[in-house]
Amino acid sequence: MKYRFIWLFIAVLCSAATFAQITVKGTVKDKSALPVPGANIIVKGAGTSTSTDFDGKYSIVVPNKDAQLQFSFIGFTTKTITVGDRTSLDVVLEQVGQNLDEVVVVGYGTMKKRDVTTSISSVKGKELQTMTVGNVTESLQGKVSGVQVTGQGGPGAQPRVLIRGISTLNLSTDPLYVIDGVPMGTSINFLSNNEIESMDVLKDASASAIYGSRASNGVILITTKRGKVGKPKFNVDLSNGFQMMDNPYNMSSAESYATIMNKAYTNSGYSEYLPNAEQYRGKTTDWWGTGIKKASPVTNASIGVTGGSEKNTYAASLNYYKSDSFYGVGGWERITARIANDFKFSDKVSVGITLNPRFETWGSPGNWADFDKIDPITPIYKPADQLNGTENEYSIYARSPSFVWNPVASVARYDDYTDQYNLNTNAYLQYEPIKGLVFRTQGSIEVGDKTQSIFRPDFVIDAAHEKAEINSVERKNTTNHDWTWQTTATYNKTFAEKHNVSLMVGATMEEYNGNDVWGYGEGVPNNSDLMREVNAATKNRNSGGNSWSSSLQSYLSRLSYNYDSKYYLTGSFRRDGSSKFMANNKWANFPAASASWRISNEGFMENTKSVINNLSLKAGWGRVGNQNLPDAVYQSNIGQGYYVIGGEVVDTSYPSSMANKDIKWETVEDMNFGLDFGLFKNKFSGTLEYYEKTTKDMLFKKQFPTYSGFPDYSTMWTNVGSMKSNGIDLLLSYKDKKGNFSYGADFTFTTVNVDMISLSADGEKLYGSSNRTLTVEGDEPGYFYGYVADGLFQNQTELNSHTDNHGTKLQQYAQVGDIRFKDVNGDGKLDDKDRTKIGSPWAKYTMGLNFNFAYKGFDLIANFYASIGNDIVNQNISDLYNGASLTNKVAGLEDMAWHGEGTSNYVPRLSKNDNNENFTKFSSLYVEDGSYMRMKNLQIGYTFLNQFGLDRLRLSISGQNLWTVTNYTGVDPEVAGGDPDKGDRVKGAGFGGWNYPVQPTILMGLNVGF
Repeated sequence: MKYRFIWLFIAVLCSAATFAQITVKGTVKDKSALPVPGANIIVKGAGTSTSTDFDGKYSIVVPNKDAQLQFSFIGFTTKTITVGDRTSLDVVLEQVGQNLDEVVVVGYGTMKKRDVTTSISSVKGKELQTMTVGNVTESLQGKVSGVQVTGQGGPGAQPRVLIRGISTLNLSTDPLYVIDGVPMGTSINFLSNNEIESMDVLKDASASAIYGSRASNGVILITTKRGKVGKPKFNVDLSNGFQMMDNPYNMSSAESYATIMNKAYTNSGYSEYLPNAEQYRGKTTDWWGTGIKKASPVTNASIGVTGGSEKNTYAASLNYYKSDSFYGVGGWERITARIANDFKFSDKVSVGITLNPRFETWGSPGNWADFDKIDPITPIYKPADQLNGTENEYSIYARSPSFVWNPVASVARYDDYTDQYNLNTNAYLQYEPIKGLVFRTQGSIEVGDKTQSIFRPDFVIDAAHEKAEINSVERKNTTNHDWTWQTTATYNKTFAEKHNVSLMVGATMEEYNGNDVWGYGEGVPNNSDLMREVNAATKNRNSGGNSWSSSLQSYLSRLSYNYDSKYYLTGSFRRDGSSKFMANNKWANFPAASASWRISNEGFMENTKSVINNLSLKAGWGRVGNQNLPDAVYQSNIGQGYYVIGGEVVDTSYPSSMANKDIKWETVEDMNFGLDFGLFKNKFSGTLEYYEKTTKDMLFKKQFPTYSGFPDYSTMWTNVGSMKSNGIDLLLSYKDKKGNFSYGADFTFTTVNVDMISLSADGEKLYGSSNRTLTVEGDEPGYFYGYVADGLFQNQTELNSHTDNHGTKLQQYAQVGDIRFKDVNGDGKLDDKDRTKIGSPWAKYTMGLNFNFAYKGFDLIANFYASIGNDIVNQNISDLYNGASLTNKVAGLEDMAWHGEGTSNYVPRLSKNDNNENFTKFSSLYVEDGSYMRMKNLQIGYTFLNQFGLDRLRLSISGQNLWTVTNYTGVDPEVAGGDPDKGDRVKGAGFGGWNYPVQPTILMGLNVGF
């Protein structure tokens, strides 16, 4: 009886609790009485949440009448309402004007967008997730004014990102990436689009000076997703498709190739190279079809969960990305996870921790050009009568007389892969002892391990040329362990209701450590997979290793003040001390200041509110630095080499680099002037900015002159010269909604002009890329430098008249149909003095155009990007047009090349002997207009809300890089060029060739929320 009473009592309590619960229903609309689908509704403190359907309707259970419902949606102000006795609750959300109340991330803190006085552009994570890319910066292309993104193609390739042009000559031009407050260097290949909440681009020095010595190329701040109060919400994002690889050139058939080569030989006085070209009809070797896949898979899959209570929120995600190469071997694969947990112990104390483990593996043969360049007559495999049965699996391939190594064989031998493991841990502690005063300390530790394994099998395809008589194995292991620690104190206070002050002071310490070790050996007993170990090598074993370390200590501060949200002043200061410099130059100061005037908040603007909703002027100045050079350049280094003495190989040492104890920071001084506006209820808004920056004491790696006695390859880092750049950034945006139809368009426009002011000596010239680029005072850096190809000699009269004042031919070996090179200086000679500026790799304008449309559940997104005014060196012209080599030629060359007066004024005559140096002289023949416009993304989707038992189900189909408009005849006009590892990113820019193209991609997408 006793137990029955207890159970009855419990049942009554449960019933009471059940009856205490209240079901609240209603509709969420905007001020135009239109429904807001997908709005979030959370029961504060209960962890219960839901979202509205297409008609803006919702239903949610609350524990009692004291419960508070929080209504939120992107672009609208958040509302919190106490339920009370109501069971029906309709809510009207107000749209945020131009999102001025949105919070943007600034260095070591956040600000409302309306309070920002510097040049910062923000992109939300949802905008980035519309594209499936390996590196998230590709999604920025065309979306941010002042930012030029050039894709590199190839699995795992790092795009080139320029923020307001270049500011250095010999160092990396990539910006600094800061993720959740932690500087992560100049690459974010490890980060998935789906992990990002927002990206904020600091474009001018007044914004980026707070990062001091690493901010000269701009700074990109990335905020990853954190937990949100409410019940667990899962999100699954899948996209799968194919990258398409079409042959960029229509290459000659076997018969056409024979015809072209015969013509080149007979034009040079030789007998035909391949007599009776008709015999090769229908016998073309399909190199491309055999070795290149028309479609290579790309997969992106993510799963994430967020949720929590008011005391503890969490977010976890797992992402898998894979992009195959089009060879059938190789590609890039990445697995990354992110786990974030935030604890709020009280109103004063909160802590958080983020774990980011990740894995990458990559490798790709990279010789796709050979599938076009090799002649179309040679078979892929040796005929049976040339095999004796003793060949290994890599020696059965045929040898081409074109001296292009058999590409199918090269791919079969390929074994060069890199695996990389990293773990980053980032934790913070925040304490607010009194309202407005926040102390925050944050630490990060990163450990990484990278292993590259290479095996080169032995093979003999041709005993004289194409062979490796002994196999080799190599393995290199690199580890890093880095840490950062930063502590800041921030105080925000409003005095007399109109004086708003924010003060931040702080200090940071960073240390970066690494080491590598490698082993090499030859003569592995066989080529089997199990034997591909350094320990299996029987000959010429060798090993080596090195270690490095650098550190940075900094002090920083920022003071912001505004009066009545009308007049704003911000000043910042950072002092950096780097281990890369000696005592006299170890420390440097980086100040900045900015101001703005919000004219629209003035009393005299009150009558214009129906038209002008936001109008403000801003100006900024600052200094930033660049210390991105190798560690300890103030030390002299000894290189290792070898020399043959008496027929024996002797190990040698030599001075490879010399110390410069006076080396110091590269400094960029920047000014920025801007206008922000919002019109017609902020439907039409925009930003116009003018910038000007000057780089001083540029860091440059110079060679010692021969007379110094040091080897030609001895170098020394030094500070040389200065450069100046300026331009404008423009962003125009229009957004509106009519009934169930919403639409928007953004237009970005950027100009860049760069000039060298001075170099280290009067008249000094800096050459780059095999002396094909030049940098001199008074002109843009790294312009193309060569001869002017002034058409072709069409007849004997033209050839005879190209002489000096004494009738001597300027081109002694030229014939009719050859290139006429211009005597630029008019001295009657054709020599090195006639080389001149023949093009520029730098775009004059870049533009982006982005559209979005939505009707009920349907949505459409279209993104376009254009680069205008730059030139590209098409290095493939020699391979495709030059009859002096035995490589395959472009189809129809026999008709394209000059073969009689008036037949061509561009492609020279076919010739086996290029005595006129038509193709060996670097001239304007190779320089083409590199302007292009490309559709970056076209996506169509449909979203189901609160159906099938799911919060959200979205299906989409998209196409990336679908079409391109350009006059460039090379592989792909999206060319960066230059090798950052060799320090010629600027001096070698704009050289296109057989570069891995940015490929068209078709994808199907699925997004599920529950």
